[in-house]
Amino acid sequence: MIILYSFLTLIGVSILRALAHWRGGMMFIIFVAAIQDPMRKLVKGTPGFMVLATAPIFFALIFSSMITTRGWWGIFQRNNPTIGKSLVALVVLSLPAAAISLTYGPGSWQLTVLGTFSMSIIFLAMIAGYHYPKGRYTIRHLLGFYCIVHGIMLTGTVFEYMGWFGSWRALGDEAMGYNWIRYGSGYVVDIICGFYRSGDVMGWHAATVSCLSVILATTAKGRKRWFWAAIAGLGVVALLLCGRRKMVYMLPVFVIALAYMYWQAGRKMHKVSLLGLLAVPVISLVVIGDWMGDDDGMQVRYYTSTSDETLSSLEVHGFSSLIETYRQDGFFGAGLGSATPGIHHLKVDRPDTWQESGPSRILVELGVPGSLGFLAVVVAIIAGTWRVTVKQLKSFAPDALYSAGLVAFFIANAGSLTVSGQILADPFIALFLGMMVGLVLSTARNPAVAVAVPMPAKVATRGRPAVGLALPSRHRLT
Repeated sequence: MIILYSFLTLIGVSILRALAHWRGGMMFIIFVAAIQDPMRKLVKGTPGFMVLATAPIFFALIFSSMITTRGWWGIFQRNNPTIGKSLVALVVLSLPAAAISLTYGPGSWQLTVLGTFSMSIIFLAMIAGYHYPKGRYTIRHLLGFYCIVHGIMLTGTVFEYMGWFGSWRALGDEAMGYNWIRYGSGYVVDIICGFYRSGDVMGWHAATVSCLSVILATTAKGRKRWFWAAIAGLGVVALLLCGRRKMVYMLPVFVIALAYMYWQAGRKMHKVSLLGLLAVPVISLVVIGDWMGDDDGMQVRYYTSTSDETLSSLEVHGFSSLIETYRQDGFFGAGLGSATPGIHHLKVDRPDTWQESGPSRILVELGVPGSLGFLAVVVAIIAGTWRVTVKQLKSFAPDALYSAGLVAFFIANAGSLTVSGQILADPFIALFLGMMVGLVLSTARNPAVAVAVPMPAKVATRGRPAVGLALPSRHRLT
Protein backbone atom coordinates (compact mmCIF):
# COMPACT_ATOMS: atom_id res chain seq x y z
CA MET A 1 0.00 0.00 0.00
CA ILE A 2 2.94 2.31 0.55
CA ILE A 3 3.77 2.09 -3.16
CA LEU A 4 0.18 2.91 -4.14
CA TYR A 5 -0.08 5.86 -1.74
CA SER A 6 3.27 7.18 -2.91
CA PHE A 7 2.13 6.95 -6.52
CA LEU A 8 -1.15 8.72 -5.74
CA THR A 9 0.81 11.43 -3.94
CA LEU A 10 2.96 11.89 -7.05
CA ILE A 11 -0.19 12.27 -9.14
CA GLY A 12 -1.49 14.90 -6.72
CA VAL A 13 1.77 16.85 -6.90
CA SER A 14 1.72 16.57 -10.68
CA ILE A 15 -1.82 17.96 -10.83
CA LEU A 16 -0.80 20.95 -8.70
CA ARG A 17 2.21 21.52 -10.95
CA ALA A 18 0.06 21.39 -14.07
CA LEU A 19 -2.39 23.88 -12.56
CA ALA A 20 0.38 26.27 -11.56
CA HIS A 21 2.46 25.92 -14.74
CA TRP A 22 0.82 23.86 -17.44
CA ARG A 23 3.90 23.56 -19.64
CA GLY A 24 5.86 22.10 -16.73
CA GLY A 25 2.96 19.72 -16.14
CA MET A 26 3.76 18.01 -19.43
CA MET A 27 7.10 16.85 -18.03
CA PHE A 28 5.30 15.31 -15.06
CA ILE A 29 2.91 13.52 -17.41
CA ILE A 30 5.85 11.98 -19.30
CA PHE A 31 7.46 10.84 -16.05
CA VAL A 32 4.23 9.38 -14.62
CA ALA A 33 3.61 7.53 -17.90
CA ALA A 34 7.07 5.96 -17.59
CA ILE A 35 6.60 4.59 -14.07
CA GLN A 36 2.87 3.83 -13.98
CA ASP A 37 3.22 0.27 -15.30
CA PRO A 38 6.07 -0.95 -13.05
CA MET A 39 4.35 0.70 -10.08
CA ARG A 40 1.11 -1.06 -10.99
CA LYS A 41 2.86 -4.42 -11.11
CA LEU A 42 4.25 -3.85 -7.62
CA VAL A 43 0.82 -3.01 -6.16
CA LYS A 44 -1.26 -5.94 -4.94
CA GLY A 45 -4.02 -6.75 -7.41
CA THR A 46 -2.48 -4.59 -10.19
CA PRO A 47 -5.42 -2.12 -10.12
CA GLY A 48 -6.61 -1.19 -13.61
CA PHE A 49 -7.28 2.45 -12.77
CA MET A 50 -3.52 3.09 -12.69
CA VAL A 51 -3.57 2.96 -16.51
CA LEU A 52 -5.44 6.28 -16.31
CA ALA A 53 -2.83 7.89 -14.06
CA THR A 54 -1.93 10.58 -16.60
CA ALA A 55 -5.56 11.54 -17.31
CA PRO A 56 -6.21 13.79 -14.26
CA ILE A 57 -2.87 15.52 -14.78
CA PHE A 58 -3.78 16.12 -18.42
CA PHE A 59 -7.17 17.60 -17.47
CA ALA A 60 -5.42 19.95 -15.05
CA LEU A 61 -2.99 20.90 -17.83
CA ILE A 62 -5.83 21.63 -20.28
CA PHE A 63 -7.77 23.65 -17.69
CA SER A 64 -4.70 25.70 -16.80
CA SER A 65 -3.76 26.29 -20.45
CA MET A 66 -7.30 27.45 -21.25
CA ILE A 67 -7.48 30.04 -18.48
CA THR A 68 -3.93 31.33 -18.87
CA THR A 69 -3.73 31.44 -22.68
CA ARG A 70 -5.76 34.25 -24.17
CA GLY A 71 -7.58 33.06 -27.26
CA TRP A 72 -6.88 29.37 -26.57
CA TRP A 73 -9.40 28.17 -29.16
CA GLY A 74 -9.86 31.37 -31.16
CA ILE A 75 -6.19 31.79 -32.09
CA PHE A 76 -5.87 28.11 -33.04
CA GLN A 77 -9.04 28.19 -35.15
CA ARG A 78 -8.09 31.45 -36.86
CA ASN A 79 -4.60 30.24 -37.79
CA ASN A 80 -5.76 26.74 -38.75
CA PRO A 81 -9.22 27.37 -40.23
CA THR A 82 -9.59 24.06 -42.09
CA ILE A 83 -8.75 21.98 -39.03
CA GLY A 84 -10.91 24.19 -36.82
CA LYS A 85 -13.98 23.89 -39.06
CA SER A 86 -13.44 20.13 -39.35
CA LEU A 87 -13.36 19.78 -35.56
CA VAL A 88 -16.62 21.71 -35.19
CA ALA A 89 -18.23 19.56 -37.89
CA LEU A 90 -17.01 16.40 -36.12
CA VAL A 91 -18.70 17.46 -32.88
CA VAL A 92 -22.00 18.02 -34.68
CA LEU A 93 -21.81 14.78 -36.66
CA SER A 94 -21.04 12.81 -33.46
CA LEU A 95 -24.25 13.90 -31.70
CA PRO A 96 -26.33 10.96 -33.02
CA ALA A 97 -23.69 8.52 -31.75
CA ALA A 98 -23.78 10.16 -28.33
CA ALA A 99 -27.58 9.96 -28.24
CA ILE A 100 -27.49 6.24 -29.04
CA SER A 101 -25.06 5.35 -26.25
CA LEU A 102 -27.14 7.34 -23.76
CA THR A 103 -30.21 5.17 -24.33
CA TYR A 104 -28.97 1.64 -23.59
CA GLY A 105 -30.18 1.73 -20.01
CA PRO A 106 -29.35 3.01 -16.51
CA GLY A 107 -25.75 4.12 -16.31
CA SER A 108 -25.11 3.94 -20.04
CA TRP A 109 -24.16 7.61 -19.90
CA GLN A 110 -20.81 6.29 -18.69
CA LEU A 111 -20.22 4.89 -22.17
CA THR A 112 -20.84 8.33 -23.62
CA VAL A 113 -18.47 10.01 -21.17
CA LEU A 114 -15.69 7.45 -21.68
CA GLY A 115 -16.09 7.55 -25.46
CA THR A 116 -16.07 11.36 -25.51
CA PHE A 117 -12.91 11.41 -23.42
CA SER A 118 -11.18 8.81 -25.59
CA MET A 119 -12.08 10.53 -28.87
CA SER A 120 -11.39 14.10 -27.77
CA ILE A 121 -8.14 13.76 -25.83
CA ILE A 122 -5.93 13.81 -28.93
CA PHE A 123 -7.61 16.97 -30.25
CA LEU A 124 -7.45 18.81 -26.91
CA ALA A 125 -3.77 17.91 -26.71
CA MET A 126 -3.26 19.20 -30.25
CA ILE A 127 -4.56 22.65 -29.33
CA ALA A 128 -2.47 22.67 -26.14
CA GLY A 129 0.56 21.63 -28.18
CA TYR A 130 -0.04 24.51 -30.55
CA HIS A 131 0.34 26.94 -27.64
CA TYR A 132 3.12 24.96 -25.91
CA PRO A 133 6.34 26.35 -27.47
CA LYS A 134 7.79 29.26 -25.53
CA GLY A 135 11.33 29.87 -26.65
CA ARG A 136 13.60 28.49 -29.33
CA TYR A 137 14.52 25.23 -27.59
CA THR A 138 11.12 24.31 -26.11
CA ILE A 139 10.41 21.52 -28.58
CA ARG A 140 13.90 20.08 -28.23
CA HIS A 141 13.74 20.03 -24.45
CA LEU A 142 10.38 18.22 -24.51
CA LEU A 143 11.51 15.57 -26.98
CA GLY A 144 14.83 15.12 -25.20
CA PHE A 145 13.17 14.66 -21.81
CA TYR A 146 10.84 12.01 -23.22
CA CYS A 147 13.64 10.08 -24.95
CA ILE A 148 15.89 10.04 -21.89
CA VAL A 149 13.16 9.02 -19.42
CA HIS A 150 11.66 6.28 -21.58
CA GLY A 151 15.06 5.28 -22.93
CA ILE A 152 15.98 4.41 -19.33
CA MET A 153 12.75 2.42 -18.96
CA LEU A 154 13.47 0.46 -22.15
CA THR A 155 16.48 -1.11 -20.45
CA GLY A 156 13.96 -3.34 -18.68
CA THR A 157 13.37 -5.07 -22.01
CA VAL A 158 17.00 -6.17 -22.15
CA PHE A 159 16.87 -7.18 -18.47
CA GLU A 160 13.86 -9.42 -19.11
CA TYR A 161 15.36 -11.00 -22.21
CA MET A 162 18.65 -11.73 -20.44
CA GLY A 163 16.90 -13.09 -17.38
CA TRP A 164 18.36 -10.51 -15.04
CA PHE A 165 16.36 -9.64 -11.89
CA GLY A 166 14.05 -12.50 -12.87
CA SER A 167 12.16 -12.47 -9.56
CA TRP A 168 11.32 -8.76 -9.74
CA ARG A 169 7.58 -8.27 -10.32
CA ALA A 170 8.18 -4.98 -12.14
CA LEU A 171 9.67 -6.91 -15.07
CA GLY A 172 7.67 -8.99 -17.51
CA ASP A 173 3.95 -9.72 -17.67
CA GLU A 174 3.61 -12.38 -14.97
CA ALA A 175 2.37 -9.83 -12.42
CA MET A 176 -0.42 -8.96 -14.87
CA GLY A 177 -1.48 -12.62 -14.98
CA TYR A 178 -0.45 -13.15 -18.61
CA ASN A 179 2.25 -14.84 -20.59
CA TRP A 180 2.00 -13.41 -24.07
CA ILE A 181 3.39 -15.42 -26.98
CA ARG A 182 2.81 -15.53 -30.74
CA TYR A 183 2.89 -18.58 -32.95
CA GLY A 184 4.74 -18.52 -36.23
CA SER A 185 5.16 -21.22 -38.84
CA GLY A 186 7.01 -23.84 -36.82
CA TYR A 187 8.21 -21.53 -34.04
CA VAL A 188 7.00 -19.51 -31.06
CA VAL A 189 7.80 -15.85 -30.37
CA ASP A 190 7.97 -14.61 -26.78
CA ILE A 191 6.47 -11.13 -26.45
CA ILE A 192 8.69 -9.15 -24.11
CA CYS A 193 7.43 -6.05 -22.30
CA GLY A 194 10.14 -5.17 -19.78
CA PHE A 195 8.91 -2.54 -17.33
CA TYR A 196 5.78 -1.85 -19.38
CA ARG A 197 2.52 -3.74 -18.99
CA SER A 198 2.44 -5.30 -22.46
CA GLY A 199 4.51 -5.82 -25.58
CA ASP A 200 2.26 -3.39 -27.47
CA VAL A 201 2.89 -0.54 -25.04
CA MET A 202 6.61 -1.24 -24.79
CA GLY A 203 6.87 -1.56 -28.57
CA TRP A 204 5.14 1.80 -29.07
CA HIS A 205 7.51 3.54 -26.66
CA ALA A 206 10.51 1.81 -28.26
CA ALA A 207 9.43 2.97 -31.72
CA THR A 208 8.76 6.48 -30.40
CA VAL A 209 12.14 6.73 -28.67
CA SER A 210 13.81 5.54 -31.89
CA CYS A 211 12.00 8.06 -34.11
CA LEU A 212 12.33 11.05 -31.81
CA SER A 213 15.99 10.30 -31.07
CA VAL A 214 16.69 10.33 -34.80
CA ILE A 215 15.07 13.79 -34.93
CA LEU A 216 17.26 14.99 -32.07
CA ALA A 217 20.35 13.47 -33.69
CA THR A 218 19.74 15.21 -37.02
CA THR A 219 19.38 18.56 -35.23
CA ALA A 220 22.39 18.14 -32.90
CA LYS A 221 26.07 18.84 -33.42
CA GLY A 222 29.28 17.09 -32.42
CA ARG A 223 29.20 14.36 -29.82
CA LYS A 224 25.60 15.10 -28.86
CA ARG A 225 24.54 13.78 -32.24
CA TRP A 226 26.00 10.36 -31.47
CA PHE A 227 24.49 10.35 -28.00
CA TRP A 228 21.01 10.60 -29.50
CA ALA A 229 21.93 8.07 -32.19
CA ALA A 230 22.89 5.64 -29.42
CA ILE A 231 19.52 6.20 -27.70
CA ALA A 232 17.86 5.44 -31.05
CA GLY A 233 19.90 2.23 -31.22
CA LEU A 234 18.64 1.19 -27.78
CA GLY A 235 15.10 1.86 -28.95
CA VAL A 236 15.62 -0.38 -31.98
CA VAL A 237 16.93 -3.21 -29.79
CA ALA A 238 13.85 -3.01 -27.55
CA LEU A 239 11.61 -2.69 -30.60
CA LEU A 240 12.95 -5.91 -32.06
CA LEU A 241 12.29 -7.75 -28.79
CA CYS A 242 8.67 -6.62 -28.43
CA GLY A 243 7.31 -9.22 -30.88
CA ARG A 244 4.76 -6.81 -32.41
CA ARG A 245 5.05 -6.24 -36.15
CA LYS A 246 2.83 -3.18 -36.27
CA MET A 247 5.21 -1.40 -33.89
CA VAL A 248 8.38 -2.52 -35.66
CA TYR A 249 7.09 -1.34 -39.04
CA MET A 250 6.58 2.17 -37.67
CA LEU A 251 10.32 2.78 -38.04
CA PRO A 252 10.64 2.20 -41.82
CA VAL A 253 7.45 4.20 -42.43
CA PHE A 254 8.94 7.06 -40.39
CA VAL A 255 12.22 6.96 -42.35
CA ILE A 256 10.49 6.84 -45.74
CA ALA A 257 8.16 9.74 -44.89
CA LEU A 258 11.01 11.83 -43.52
CA ALA A 259 13.27 11.18 -46.51
CA TYR A 260 10.42 12.03 -48.89
CA MET A 261 9.83 15.39 -47.20
CA TYR A 262 13.54 16.19 -47.42
CA TRP A 263 13.48 15.27 -51.09
CA GLN A 264 10.36 17.36 -51.78
CA ALA A 265 11.90 20.37 -50.07
CA GLY A 266 15.25 19.89 -51.81
CA ARG A 267 17.24 19.29 -48.61
CA LYS A 268 19.85 16.94 -50.09
CA MET A 269 22.42 17.40 -47.33
CA HIS A 270 19.92 16.40 -44.68
CA LYS A 271 19.06 13.25 -46.64
CA VAL A 272 22.73 12.27 -46.54
CA SER A 273 22.91 13.12 -42.83
CA LEU A 274 19.80 11.05 -42.14
CA LEU A 275 21.23 8.03 -43.92
CA GLY A 276 24.46 8.32 -41.94
CA LEU A 277 22.66 8.46 -38.60
CA LEU A 278 20.42 5.54 -39.52
CA ALA A 279 23.55 3.41 -39.69
CA VAL A 280 23.48 3.22 -35.88
CA PRO A 281 20.00 1.66 -35.61
CA VAL A 282 20.76 -0.66 -38.54
CA ILE A 283 23.97 -1.80 -36.86
CA SER A 284 21.89 -2.40 -33.73
CA LEU A 285 19.67 -4.77 -35.72
CA VAL A 286 22.66 -6.71 -37.01
CA VAL A 287 24.29 -6.93 -33.59
CA ILE A 288 21.17 -8.10 -31.80
CA GLY A 289 20.48 -10.63 -34.56
CA ASP A 290 23.92 -12.17 -34.00
CA TRP A 291 23.49 -11.87 -30.24
CA MET A 292 20.26 -13.86 -30.32
CA GLY A 293 21.73 -16.56 -32.51
CA ASP A 294 19.86 -19.05 -34.66
CA ASP A 295 18.04 -20.75 -31.79
CA ASP A 296 16.82 -17.64 -29.98
CA GLY A 297 16.42 -15.30 -32.92
CA MET A 298 12.75 -16.01 -33.45
CA GLN A 299 11.92 -12.30 -33.33
CA VAL A 300 14.14 -11.67 -36.35
CA ARG A 301 12.56 -14.58 -38.22
CA TYR A 302 9.09 -13.39 -37.22
CA TYR A 303 9.59 -9.93 -38.75
CA THR A 304 11.31 -11.08 -41.92
CA SER A 305 9.16 -14.08 -42.87
CA THR A 306 5.62 -12.77 -42.43
CA SER A 307 5.31 -9.75 -44.71
CA ASP A 308 2.32 -11.38 -46.45
CA GLU A 309 0.55 -11.61 -43.07
CA THR A 310 1.10 -7.89 -42.59
CA LEU A 311 -0.63 -7.07 -45.88
CA SER A 312 -3.42 -9.45 -44.93
CA SER A 313 -3.83 -7.69 -41.58
CA LEU A 314 -4.11 -4.33 -43.32
CA GLU A 315 -6.84 -5.71 -45.56
CA VAL A 316 -8.78 -7.43 -42.77
CA HIS A 317 -8.52 -4.74 -40.11
CA GLY A 318 -8.48 -1.70 -42.35
CA PHE A 319 -11.07 -2.54 -45.02
CA SER A 320 -12.96 -5.79 -44.54
CA SER A 321 -13.78 -4.91 -40.93
CA LEU A 322 -15.47 -1.70 -42.10
CA ILE A 323 -17.86 -3.62 -44.36
CA GLU A 324 -18.73 -6.09 -41.61
CA THR A 325 -19.18 -3.29 -39.05
CA TYR A 326 -21.60 -1.45 -41.34
CA ARG A 327 -23.50 -4.67 -42.01
CA GLN A 328 -23.93 -5.38 -38.29
CA ASP A 329 -24.47 -1.92 -36.81
CA GLY A 330 -25.93 0.13 -39.64
CA PHE A 331 -25.57 3.74 -40.70
CA PHE A 332 -25.39 5.30 -37.22
CA GLY A 333 -23.27 2.62 -35.54
CA ALA A 334 -23.56 1.21 -32.01
CA GLY A 335 -23.00 4.48 -30.17
CA LEU A 336 -20.20 6.56 -28.74
CA GLY A 337 -18.01 4.58 -26.35
CA SER A 338 -19.38 1.19 -27.41
CA ALA A 339 -15.94 -0.05 -28.52
CA THR A 340 -13.70 2.09 -26.33
CA PRO A 341 -10.96 0.02 -24.63
CA GLY A 342 -11.74 -0.43 -20.94
CA ILE A 343 -15.55 -0.46 -21.14
CA HIS A 344 -15.57 -4.04 -19.84
CA HIS A 345 -14.97 -2.52 -16.40
CA LEU A 346 -18.32 -0.68 -16.61
CA LYS A 347 -21.27 -2.63 -15.20
CA VAL A 348 -23.86 -1.19 -17.59
CA ASP A 349 -25.95 -2.41 -20.50
CA ARG A 350 -23.96 -2.14 -23.71
CA PRO A 351 -23.72 -3.86 -27.09
CA ASP A 352 -21.17 -6.56 -27.78
CA THR A 353 -18.42 -5.21 -30.03
CA TRP A 354 -15.36 -6.85 -31.53
CA GLN A 355 -13.73 -3.99 -33.44
CA GLU A 356 -9.99 -3.65 -32.83
CA SER A 357 -8.60 -1.58 -35.69
CA GLY A 358 -8.75 2.18 -35.65
CA PRO A 359 -11.09 2.57 -38.67
CA SER A 360 -13.57 -0.10 -37.55
CA ARG A 361 -13.68 1.26 -34.00
CA ILE A 362 -14.43 4.77 -35.26
CA LEU A 363 -17.18 3.45 -37.55
CA VAL A 364 -18.91 1.38 -34.87
CA GLU A 365 -18.78 4.24 -32.35
CA LEU A 366 -19.51 7.25 -34.56
CA GLY A 367 -21.42 5.69 -37.44
CA VAL A 368 -21.02 6.85 -41.02
CA PRO A 369 -21.63 10.58 -40.30
CA GLY A 370 -19.13 10.77 -37.45
CA SER A 371 -16.60 8.62 -39.31
CA LEU A 372 -16.68 10.99 -42.29
CA GLY A 373 -16.20 13.89 -39.89
CA PHE A 374 -13.29 12.15 -38.22
CA LEU A 375 -11.73 11.38 -41.60
CA ALA A 376 -12.08 15.03 -42.58
CA VAL A 377 -10.21 16.07 -39.42
CA VAL A 378 -7.38 13.59 -40.03
CA VAL A 379 -7.03 14.67 -43.67
CA ALA A 380 -7.01 18.34 -42.63
CA ILE A 381 -4.33 17.63 -40.00
CA ILE A 382 -2.09 15.70 -42.41
CA ALA A 383 -2.51 18.29 -45.17
CA GLY A 384 -1.96 21.19 -42.77
CA THR A 385 1.12 19.75 -41.08
CA TRP A 386 2.62 18.63 -44.41
CA ARG A 387 2.11 22.06 -45.95
CA VAL A 388 3.61 23.82 -42.93
CA THR A 389 6.59 21.46 -42.84
CA VAL A 390 7.53 21.68 -46.53
CA LYS A 391 7.27 25.47 -46.35
CA GLN A 392 9.46 25.51 -43.26
CA LEU A 393 12.06 23.25 -44.88
CA LYS A 394 12.24 25.34 -48.04
CA SER A 395 12.68 28.56 -46.05
CA PHE A 396 15.28 27.05 -43.67
CA ALA A 397 13.12 27.94 -40.65
CA PRO A 398 14.66 27.22 -37.23
CA ASP A 399 12.21 24.43 -36.32
CA ALA A 400 11.87 22.91 -39.79
CA LEU A 401 13.72 19.67 -39.01
CA TYR A 402 11.69 19.11 -35.85
CA SER A 403 8.51 19.70 -37.82
CA ALA A 404 9.53 17.24 -40.54
CA GLY A 405 10.42 14.54 -38.03
CA LEU A 406 7.18 14.91 -36.08
CA VAL A 407 5.04 14.74 -39.23
CA ALA A 408 6.84 11.54 -40.25
CA PHE A 409 6.26 10.21 -36.71
CA PHE A 410 2.53 10.97 -36.95
CA ILE A 411 2.27 9.21 -40.34
CA ALA A 412 4.02 6.15 -38.89
CA ASN A 413 1.47 6.05 -36.06
CA ALA A 414 -1.43 6.42 -38.48
CA GLY A 415 -0.28 3.28 -40.27
CA SER A 416 0.00 1.34 -37.02
CA LEU A 417 -3.41 2.47 -35.78
CA THR A 418 -5.01 1.25 -39.00
CA VAL A 419 -4.19 -2.29 -37.92
CA SER A 420 -4.98 -1.87 -34.21
CA GLY A 421 -6.29 1.07 -32.23
CA GLN A 422 -6.12 -0.67 -28.85
CA ILE A 423 -2.90 1.15 -27.99
CA LEU A 424 -4.94 4.33 -27.53
CA ALA A 425 -6.42 2.79 -24.38
CA ASP A 426 -3.44 4.44 -22.71
CA PRO A 427 -4.39 8.15 -22.40
CA PHE A 428 -0.74 9.17 -22.51
CA ILE A 429 -0.24 7.80 -26.02
CA ALA A 430 -3.27 9.66 -27.36
CA LEU A 431 -2.35 12.95 -25.70
CA PHE A 432 1.31 12.66 -26.71
CA LEU A 433 0.37 12.16 -30.36
CA GLY A 434 -1.95 15.17 -30.19
CA MET A 435 0.76 17.26 -28.54
CA MET A 436 3.23 16.40 -31.32
CA VAL A 437 0.72 17.48 -33.99
CA GLY A 438 0.18 20.77 -32.17
CA LEU A 439 3.92 21.38 -31.99
CA VAL A 440 4.18 20.99 -35.76
CA LEU A 441 1.37 23.45 -36.38
CA SER A 442 2.97 25.91 -33.96
CA THR A 443 6.12 26.13 -36.08
CA ALA A 444 4.19 28.11 -38.69
CA ARG A 445 4.24 31.06 -36.28
CA ASN A 446 8.04 31.12 -36.14
CA PRO A 447 9.74 33.46 -38.60
CA ALA A 448 11.94 31.87 -41.22
CA VAL A 449 15.68 32.25 -40.93
CA ALA A 450 16.67 35.20 -43.07
CA VAL A 451 19.73 34.60 -45.20
CA ALA A 452 21.77 37.78 -45.21
CA VAL A 453 23.42 38.46 -48.57
CA PRO A 454 26.05 41.23 -48.36
CA MET A 455 25.78 43.71 -51.20
CA PRO A 456 28.09 46.50 -52.28
CA ALA A 457 27.26 50.02 -51.21
CA LYS A 458 26.98 51.27 -54.77
CA VAL A 459 23.73 49.37 -55.35
CA ALA A 460 21.97 51.41 -52.69
CA THR A 461 18.90 53.19 -53.93
CA ARG A 462 18.23 56.86 -53.36
CA GLY A 463 17.09 57.71 -49.85
CA ARG A 464 17.50 54.22 -48.31
CA PRO A 465 20.41 51.90 -47.38
CA ALA A 466 21.29 48.86 -49.44
CA VAL A 467 19.86 45.51 -48.42
CA GLY A 468 22.23 43.59 -46.18
CA LEU A 469 24.15 46.68 -44.96
CA ALA A 470 24.17 47.68 -41.32
CA LEU A 471 24.82 51.44 -41.21
CA PRO A 472 24.93 53.66 -38.15
CA SER A 473 22.13 56.21 -38.05
CA ARG A 474 24.53 59.12 -38.28
CA HIS A 475 25.94 57.79 -41.56
CA ARG A 476 22.77 57.68 -43.62
CA LEU A 477 23.07 57.46 -47.37
CA THR A 478 21.73 60.42 -49.28
